[in-house]
Amino acid sequence: MSDVKPMRRPVGYVLGVAVVCLLLLVVAFLMDDDWGLSQRGWMGWIVAAIALLGMVLYFLYGPVYGTWTWLNRLAFQPHRRGTAPVVKTPKRDPRLQNLSEELRTSYGWRWRYRLPWLMLSGVDERIEEVAPGLKEAGVMHIADAILVHATPDGVEASVWRQQVRRLRSRRPVDSLIYAGRIGASNRATDSELPRRLAGIATDLGWAAPITFLHAVRTHGTKPEHFDAVGAFVADSRRPQSGDAPGQIREQLGLLEAQTADAGVKRLRAPEWISWLAEISDYIGEQRERIAEGWETLAASKWLRAPLAGVMFVPAYAEPVPVLAADLRMVSPDARNAVGGATAISGNTAGHSATPAVVHLLRVPSVAAVPAWKQIAGAVQQHHGRRVGFYWPNVLAAGLTVAAIAWTVMLMVSGLGNRALVEEAEATAAAALAATPGTPQALRTQLALQRQIDTLEYRRQHGVPWYLRAGLSRNDDLLDALWQPYRTVALRNLRQPVVQALEGQLAQLSQVRADEQQSHDAQQLAYNRLKAYLMLATPARTDAPFLKTQLLDVWPAPAGMRAGEWLDTSQQLAGFWSEHLEAHPDWRISASTQLVTQMRSTLVNQIGLAASDDMLYQHVLDEARGKYADVSLATLLAGTDAHGLFTTTQTVPGIFTRAAWEGVVEKAIDDAAKEQRVEGDWVLTGDQPTAQVSATVVEGAVDAARTALDAKRESDALRQRLRERYFTDYTAAWARLLNSFQWIPATSFSGVIDQLTRMTDAQTSPLLAVMKSVQYQGEAGRPSQALTDTLVRKAQGIFGGGDATQAFAVNPLDRSFGPLLALLGDANPAAASGNTGNGQAANAAAFSGVSLSRVLTADTTVRLKLQQIQSSPDAQSMARSLAQAVFQGKLSDLSQARDDAALTAASLGAQWSGFGQTMFVQPLDAAWQAVLQPAAASLNDAWRASVTAPFESTFASRYPFSPTTADASFAEFGRYARPDTGLINRFIEVELSGVLKRQGDQWVPNELAPQSLQFDPKFLAMLRLIGPLGARLYAQGQAGYHFEIMPRSTPSVTRTELTIDGQPVVYFNQRETWTPLAWPGNGLAGHALLTWQTLNGGLRIAFDAPGDWAFLRMLEKAQVKPLDETRYELVWNAGAGDEAAKAASAAAGDTPDGTTAPLRYVLRTQAGAGPLELLKLRGFRMPERIFVTGRAGTFSTLPSLPPLPPELQP
Repeated sequence: MSDVKPMRRPVGYVLGVAVVCLLLLVVAFLMDDDWGLSQRGWMGWIVAAIALLGMVLYFLYGPVYGTWTWLNRLAFQPHRRGTAPVVKTPKRDPRLQNLSEELRTSYGWRWRYRLPWLMLSGVDERIEEVAPGLKEAGVMHIADAILVHATPDGVEASVWRQQVRRLRSRRPVDSLIYAGRIGASNRATDSELPRRLAGIATDLGWAAPITFLHAVRTHGTKPEHFDAVGAFVADSRRPQSGDAPGQIREQLGLLEAQTADAGVKRLRAPEWISWLAEISDYIGEQRERIAEGWETLAASKWLRAPLAGVMFVPAYAEPVPVLAADLRMVSPDARNAVGGATAISGNTAGHSATPAVVHLLRVPSVAAVPAWKQIAGAVQQHHGRRVGFYWPNVLAAGLTVAAIAWTVMLMVSGLGNRALVEEAEATAAAALAATPGTPQALRTQLALQRQIDTLEYRRQHGVPWYLRAGLSRNDDLLDALWQPYRTVALRNLRQPVVQALEGQLAQLSQVRADEQQSHDAQQLAYNRLKAYLMLATPARTDAPFLKTQLLDVWPAPAGMRAGEWLDTSQQLAGFWSEHLEAHPDWRISASTQLVTQMRSTLVNQIGLAASDDMLYQHVLDEARGKYADVSLATLLAGTDAHGLFTTTQTVPGIFTRAAWEGVVEKAIDDAAKEQRVEGDWVLTGDQPTAQVSATVVEGAVDAARTALDAKRESDALRQRLRERYFTDYTAAWARLLNSFQWIPATSFSGVIDQLTRMTDAQTSPLLAVMKSVQYQGEAGRPSQALTDTLVRKAQGIFGGGDATQAFAVNPLDRSFGPLLALLGDANPAAASGNTGNGQAANAAAFSGVSLSRVLTADTTVRLKLQQIQSSPDAQSMARSLAQAVFQGKLSDLSQARDDAALTAASLGAQWSGFGQTMFVQPLDAAWQAVLQPAAASLNDAWRASVTAPFESTFASRYPFSPTTADASFAEFGRYARPDTGLINRFIEVELSGVLKRQGDQWVPNELAPQSLQFDPKFLAMLRLIGPLGARLYAQGQAGYHFEIMPRSTPSVTRTELTIDGQPVVYFNQRETWTPLAWPGNGLAGHALLTWQTLNGGLRIAFDAPGDWAFLRMLEKAQVKPLDETRYELVWNAGAGDEAAKAASAAAGDTPDGTTAPLRYVLRTQAGAGPLELLKLRGFRMPERIFVTGRAGTFSTLPSLPPLPPELQP
C-alpha cells in the first residue's frame, strides 16, 4: 500500500512567481504617468490581473513542470539514446533523507518546524553517554524531538551541517547542546570551545542557543521516572536579562539546594534512589568551575549565540557486549569511569570472536527524555541569530524598506500634487481676474505662462520623483490650464498686436503703384504681412521671426517700467510664438481685403523673387549633405603630418571637385535652362506653386523675345552662377590652406627631422597636400579625351568659341593657377589661345619657382644641418654659417631661404598664409637652429668688447651717473665716433648683414632673416649714440658750435654767463647773439652764471667746474623749444612762488626776498646742440644684441671668430 503524497511546490518556484508579480506591479506604478493608466481607470484592473496571474501560475505548477520536463526530454533525449542511465547524485545524506520523508509523511507540509531539532556537540564519549548510537545514526527521533549529531560518522562534518542547513533553511536547529564538562578538567579543550562553536554556527548559518549537558555518574537503584534537572538564564539580548554570568551562579546554587532536598527525601529503603543527591553533590563541587567556564565563553569574541543554560542527567553503568577485538575501541576514560578492569567481565582470552561485557556509563532513555523536553521548551525563550548572508532576510528587509519608502513617497506625492493643483488654480484665477492690458494683467499672465512652461517641461522630461508614485496629475493640470491661458493671452497679447499690425498694413497698402520705396521699407512691409498671415495660418509659424515682429508692434502698457516691459514682453511673445503652431484654435480671422491690397502693393514693389540668389541657394541645397567635408587628414591621403603642421579648418563638401562633377554642374545647367523658382507663400497665398519667368525680376516680359536672346540669357545666367560658385569654392579652400600652422621643433635634431620628412619623395606631407590641391584645383576643366582635345584645337584654328568659352574651360585657373604652377601644370587655356587667363593663372611659372625647387632648397639646408650635426668640429661649421649671415655674405642657407621666400611670394596675397607656413617657416626654423646659438655667442662678444669696458669707464661718472666726477670726452668718443668708434666698428665687422646704415644711425635690415629678434635696448642705443656721436664728433674732436643771446629781465641790471672761459655779458643793452664752442680745450672747464639787481649786489645763480659743467648748468635750466634750432633757457625758473621767495629772503638775495628768472636763447646749427647730451643721463650700455632663447641641441654653443685687435677689450 503506497501513500499519496501532496504535491510540493519548490520554494524557488513560489518565490519566482512572487517576484514576477511584484516586478509587474512596480513597473505599472512607475510608468503610470507615462502610460496614463490611472487616467484611463486601468490601474485597478491591472493590479487584479497581476494577482490573478500569480494565482494561476501557483496552481498550474504541475502543468508548467510537466511541460518543462517534456520540452527538456524532447530536446535532450535523442542525445541520450544508447547510453547508460545516469545515476542521480543524492542532494543530501540518506539519513537526513529518510528522516525528512518520515517527518513529511507524519506531519505534512509544516514538517520542518513541527518538532524541535537539537544538535549535540562535544566529546564523543559524553554524547555516547546521553544519546547512545547517535554517532552512527546521525539523527534520532526521540520524545518529540530530533537529535542531530554535529559530527556523525560517514560524512564530513561541514558537509553534514550544510545539508542540515539546506533542509531547514530558516532555522536549521533550535538549540545546540554541548555534552561535556566545561571548566571541569581540560583547560586546553575549554579554550578551543568558542572557536568550535563558532565553526558550527558558520556551517549552519545560524547561531542557535547553547545548552550545556552534564552526564553525572550515579549509583543506587534506577527509578522508573526521572525529572529534568537544570538551570536556564534569561535571553542576554533582552533588557531584563541582567548579568547572565552572575545569574548562572545563583541558579546553580539554588538548584543545588533544591536537588539536595529532593534527593534526601528519596534516600529511603528499600528503593534507595540516590541520583538527585549525587547530582546535587556534583553541582556543589563543580559550580564555580561551571560558572567560570560560562563567563569565559560569554566573554569570547568567537561567541555568536546566546548561552541558554545547563542541564544535568544521571548516568548509570550498564553492561555493554563488545567483541574482544574491539576492546581497544573503548576509551580508557570509559573504562576508568566504572572502576577500571573490574568493569570488564567474561572470557577475554582465547577466541577473538567471543564477546566481552564492558560496563559503560549510559543515561537511561527515561532519564534523557525529560532533559530533551526541558531543553526544547526552554530555548524557545532564547533567540538565535543569523550568521552570514541569508537572502530571505535581506529580501524581507528590502521589501519592508520599500513598503515604508513607498508609503512615504505616496504621502509626499499626494501633498505635493495637492499643493501644485492649488497653486495652479490660484494662478489661473488671478490671471482671469486682472484687468486686460494693465501691467498687473501681464504679470499674472507671465506667472500662468511659467506654470504652464513648468508642467510642459515635466511632460517632456518627466515629473520630479517626489510628485510621482502614481499620483501625478501633471498632464491633466497642463491640459486644464490651456483654456485660461488662451483667454488671458487673447485679450492681453493677440488683440493689441493684431490691431497694431492691421493699422500698419492699412497704412503701407496705401502706397502708390508708381512710388518706388526703399529696400528697408519694402522689407518692413513684407515682414508685417508675413507676421499677420502667420497669426491667421498657424501651420506656417516661424517662432523666432514671429516673436521679433510681435515685439516690434506690441504697444507697451501705461504705468510699466521700460526694463520690466522689455523682459516681460519678450517672454510672453516668445511663448505665444512657440506654441501657436500646436494650437490652431488661437488663429485670427485675417482681413481678406487688407491681405489682397498688401500683396498687390508688395508685388508691384519687389515682384516674385526669382533672383540669382535663390537659384544659387537652390543649387547648393541639392548638393548639401551628399559629400563629406575635406579636412587635413583627407588632404594628406594617409601620410603623416604629425609634428609638422596642423589645422582645424575644413572645406564644406559642396565645394569639392566630387560635388562639382556629381551634382553642382548639372544643377547649374538645369537652373540656367529652366530659369524658374517657386513663388513666395506670403505673396501668392496657398495657391499651387507658381512658375514665374525669371525675366519678371528684370522688368516687363517681352513677348517677342527670340530664341537667340533666350539662349544668350541662359548662358549669361550659367556664367554668373558658375562664377559665384567658383568664387565661394576658392574662398573655402583659401580658408583651409591659409589656416595651416607650422609646429616649431624643440631641438636642433627636430629641425633636421622636419626637413627630412618634408623632402621625402614617398612620404612627404607637403607633396600629398599639393597633389590633393592640384586635383581639387582642376575642378571645372573639360574632359581630356582625344576627341575633346581635337575639337578645342579646331576651334582655336578657325576662331571658334565665344567670349565665355575661356571661363568654361578653366574656371579656377585665375585663383588656383599659382598653386598649380608650382607642380608644373600645363594650362589648357594657354594652349588653346586664351592667353589672358593663362598668363594670370601661370604668373608663378614665369618667376622660375616650382615645388621641386623648394624641395631642393629644403634638402640643401637639411644636408647642411646634418653635416653640421655629424661634423667633429660642429662649432667651426656653425661659426662659418653664422658669420656669413651676420656679415651679409651669400651662403647656402641664405640662398635657400631666399628661394623659399620667392616661392611664397609668387603665390600672391590670396595664398600668402599657406606659402609662409609651408615654404618659409621650415627654413626659418633652420635659420633659428643655427643663428640662435651664434647670437648668444655674439652677445657674449658684445658684452666683453663694448659693454664691460664702457661700464667700467663711465658707470660712476657724469652724465651717466649723478656724481661729481666728469666723464672724458675723448674716452667717450672712442665708443661714439661715427667712423672709428668701437660701436660702429663692431657693427661693421660683425653685424653688417643684419643691420644697415641709414644716415647717422644703424637700423635692422628688412631683407635679413627675421628669425633673430634684436633687443629693444640695443636698438634704442643705436638711435641715441649714432646721431649724437655724428654731431658731437663731426670735426674729429668733441665740440658743439652754437650761439647764445641773453634776454632782459625786470629788476635785473646785469647778467654774466661764462662757459669754459667764454663770457656772455648783458647789462640791458641791445640783445645780440654770441657764438660759443663747447667743450673747450679741456684746460678751463668751468660754468658760471651771475646776476645783479638795482637794489642788490652780485649774486651767483650757478657755479661748477669741470668739462661737463655747462651740461650740469643746462640740467638746472627750464628748456622750452622755440623752433627746430632755437631753445629758451630759464634759470631761477621757480622765481615768484612763495617757496622761492622765502628761500631767497633767507639767503639775503634781495630786500623783498624775490629771485629774478634769468632767460637766454640757445641757437644751434643742427639738432639740439649740447642739449642732446642731456639724454646721456642715466644711460647704460645694453648687455646684449639679440633676444635669445634656447640654443638648440649643440653640446657647446658655436662661437664667433675672434674680434679684430682694435675691438678687443
